[in-house]
Amino acid sequence: MQDTAIKNFCIWARRELMAQVALQARRYGIREDGYDPAGADAIEGRPLSVDERRQRADLIRRLGAAGAPGYEEAYKNLVDQAAYTWFNRLIAIRFMELNDRLPSHVRMLSAADGSFAPQVLREALDVPIEGLDTAQVSELLQASDDEALFRCLFLAQCRELAACLPDVFEPVGAAMELLLPEGLLRQGSVVQRLVDDIPEEDWREGVEIVGWMYQYYVSERKDEVFASFKKGKKADAGAIAPATQLFTPDWIVRYLTENSLGRLWVQSRPESRLVEQMPYYIPDDLGVKDSSDVSAQGDPVGDGFSRPSHPVSSPESLKVIDPACGSGHILVYAFRLLAAMYEEAGHVRRDIPRLILQNNLTGCEIDPRAAQMASFALAMTACEWDSRFLRRADKVSANIVCLRPAELDADELEEMPYLAERTALLDAMAHMGECGSLFTPESEDIAALERADDELDAREAGGDLLAYRPHAAVAQMLANCKPLVEAYDAVIANPPYMGSSSMDKWLANWTKKHYSDSRRDLCTCFIERGFTLAKPCGYSAMVTMQSWMFLGSFEALREKMLKERSIASMAHLGTRAFDAIGGEVVATTATVFGGSSANAPASYLRLVDFDGETAKEESIREAIANPACGWFYRRSTDAFKSIPGTPIAYWASDAFRDAFWNSTPLSSFGTLSKGIVTADNDRFLRLWWECCATQTELEVVNIDQARHSHRKWFPYNKGGSYRKWFGNNEYVINWANDGWDVLHPGNGETRHPQGYEDGLKFKPLISWSSITSSNPSFRFKQGQLCDSAGQFLFVESQKQIMSLLGFCNSSVAEAFLALLAPTMNYTSGDVGNVPILYCTTSSETADSIASESIGLSELDWNSLETSWNFSRHPLV
Repeated sequence: MQDTAIKNFCIWARRELMAQVALQARRYGIREDGYDPAGADAIEGRPLSVDERRQRADLIRRLGAAGAPGYEEAYKNLVDQAAYTWFNRLIAIRFMELNDRLPSHVRMLSAADGSFAPQVLREALDVPIEGLDTAQVSELLQASDDEALFRCLFLAQCRELAACLPDVFEPVGAAMELLLPEGLLRQGSVVQRLVDDIPEEDWREGVEIVGWMYQYYVSERKDEVFASFKKGKKADAGAIAPATQLFTPDWIVRYLTENSLGRLWVQSRPESRLVEQMPYYIPDDLGVKDSSDVSAQGDPVGDGFSRPSHPVSSPESLKVIDPACGSGHILVYAFRLLAAMYEEAGHVRRDIPRLILQNNLTGCEIDPRAAQMASFALAMTACEWDSRFLRRADKVSANIVCLRPAELDADELEEMPYLAERTALLDAMAHMGECGSLFTPESEDIAALERADDELDAREAGGDLLAYRPHAAVAQMLANCKPLVEAYDAVIANPPYMGSSSMDKWLANWTKKHYSDSRRDLCTCFIERGFTLAKPCGYSAMVTMQSWMFLGSFEALREKMLKERSIASMAHLGTRAFDAIGGEVVATTATVFGGSSANAPASYLRLVDFDGETAKEESIREAIANPACGWFYRRSTDAFKSIPGTPIAYWASDAFRDAFWNSTPLSSFGTLSKGIVTADNDRFLRLWWECCATQTELEVVNIDQARHSHRKWFPYNKGGSYRKWFGNNEYVINWANDGWDVLHPGNGETRHPQGYEDGLKFKPLISWSSITSSNPSFRFKQGQLCDSAGQFLFVESQKQIMSLLGFCNSSVAEAFLALLAPTMNYTSGDVGNVPILYCTTSSETADSIASESIGLSELDWNSLETSWNFSRHPLV
């Protein structure tokens, strides 16, 4: 697939369509700053037809009063909606014409030879499009107006497809047709570039192309949202979808689906040959020779492999949900896997699509654009099994639920007090664009909504016009809640990734209340939500950030998971698992969670050391073919409970785990803490050479000396780059009058740096950088204050400092920290949990080596002009 060509086209098409839609709106007197009179019969001297006047009036009703609060935002939303509506329809028709899915079997956008010369224009009088006005076609042919003719045929095709693909070609009304750009046949138009820029073979590789196109279409909007985050703006409902859209690579989709949905089928039918179609499936006994085997990593592997509590009786009984389905990539592969199950169960091929869409698949999404593409992708997949699927009278649509906000005002709720008391429900429904599938309805919520729906339906049938609006709102609430109250055999997702710091106030407070153990990121909230969506005998499979495996802020989530749930398998992907995400920031893991607690050994694939999608995918296949490869592990949940903080450190050997039982944590030997948070570094910190020498004290013995020196600037340890033993002495802090300005910055505020009392200031200690892209490095510090980025360990004995510093800079401590904190962040808690076999009398050899290393490192540091003890260059 030509990724670059597709990406370039989609980014350009969004800009072009929005510009052309805005131009089309202006032709009808609708602008960002207002509009011509609503009842105008002509715009700029051009008379409007009866249909055009009606369409224009409908658009103006959507916008509201010109100049009123919110008008400008409504206008932008209208342009955006119209642009993506026509983008979705154009790429859908393009896919259908190249895969022979159009009912007429006549190409709409290109010629049979692939050129930009629509076949439908040459066959306009004979093309079998239902509802096409043949008289109008004849008239336009006689006038030789190809642009108007193409517009007529294209809109007729959209109306015909609305009958069989209502979610994609939904009857948005004639008003939206008014905003279809003109000049679609000109060179340089969106249609021309769609045909010429993207090779036809790419469209025939599979319906997944529409997912890639949608991700690229919103990529600029995604960049805008992330840029706003850097400026301190929070993500509102309109920003969450574009900020978190990420198309999942096919091999990750298959790994998750085969090891959850596929696992259920194979476990219930050991004789099934479905495993031959699942190259990423990991059998429970992979790498096990017999029931008494001991794995290469030293874990006893008994016969307690994970089994479903209730065997799968038939493929119809399997229920699958993607609670954040995006453009439907996961659902498409689940469809194909289910189809193989139906075929194995003996079902007729042409019946399979109807059965799957009717019984098995549910998708939830907060973005209507993505929901449209998901519905389209499933319909096109259904056509692979039944070529007449779109034309069948008993055809069913995909169950893709767009979770839309819905509200009732106070007057409407007064008439439904039983619903008014469901405050949590009403609050979530008003913010469905933010919380989405994370909301868990109660059975009482459904009962209240169904009662309200019945009452409002009766009122509306009786002619009560005031019942229409609340009835529509209640119907939307029911549509939102029904899929979220069910339990599923397999929950499979690539959920949104967004840290709590980027959430708006409502979402941050809501997740704090409902997901207290996982609220630090939306993806970890979805992990917890997956536990409640999945049946006890089912699975929840998700690709998420790896942070939940290690960080202390997710310790409660891990403990809950290990106590109440289980892990069936994990592909620990690390960074660069998604080619669409570069760099070393986003580290991910694909995990299949069991719905109930089990201590049976799980399978783990350590792929963090392989670079790029291709290498990681090949490594999964190799591990399945050869479990002795070196990156395949089997571990039970008990293996993690012996390690402080219960990190999912599946690669730790028995000796490593035993060390935590038989050793003393480093925190027992002194005080571990982070330093000062100034909250305004630009104001309080300087590089040492930026300050006047007479106001700077660089040689501090103790706090009393600092207090009586009457100086302003004092040495400040701010972490810094990788450097062992000594160095990174660059900053000074305004600590005049015992830090009065820092601790009393004004506005009545008083700061109290935690864990950093007077007794530790300027004392000898061990420090390290809390955030580093390399391995941690520990340094000896004396006569300095410490920053929160330069965390520290203080011990009373100078001799102990030498021994402990030597240990911290050893390969043993590095290995333990790689296990406790395999991220870029090393907190005092992580360092404090490092186990150490320590004698009361320190080793003279270790002390000597540490002291000598400090001396050599100090000489090296002082040879740099950036050192305040620099005297001369060593080469001079």
